[in-house]
Amino acid sequence: MKLLVLTPAMVEHTPDLRTAGTYLLHLWLNRQLTQIVIGRLGRFDFAPGHYYYVGSAFGTGGLAARLRRHIAIEKRFHWHIDYLRPHAEIRTIWAAPERERLECRWCKGLAKVPELIRPISGFGASDTGCGGHLFYAATAIAETSIRDLLLKS
Repeated sequence: MKLLVLTPAMVEHTPDLRTAGTYLLHLWLNRQLTQIVIGRLGRFDFAPGHYYYVGSAFGTGGLAARLRRHIAIEKRFHWHIDYLRPHAEIRTIWAAPERERLECRWCKGLAKVPELIRPISGFGASDTGCGGHLFYAATAIAETSIRDLLLKS
């Protein structure tokens, strides 16, 4: 599997993202959020720290279009991550330009990391049933550990 490690600024200039695939966003939240509405899931509090969100892009425009959407702040909210994104900075993006759906495999791998918890059951998982695609850690997980985990999953 090919795994790209990107910053948000690199998305526009990475031709490999013009295809379908799976991605992981590493987001940094620098302050406590209270009672943020997350679509139909309800209202939730978010602790400061590091959030990891697993998603996929199998529609028109592939990974590039989906990642550009996540990078943008001003937009109509559609996915659960859209409600958290205006409050959190995207630090790193891991993307696998593959036709195979890797979301649930990546979520299972992340769920085994002792430092990570799923703060909201079902977040981002309305179409997969893999328990939730959002993970939280008070301190960042080493990028090499994330890369190794994704490649093994």
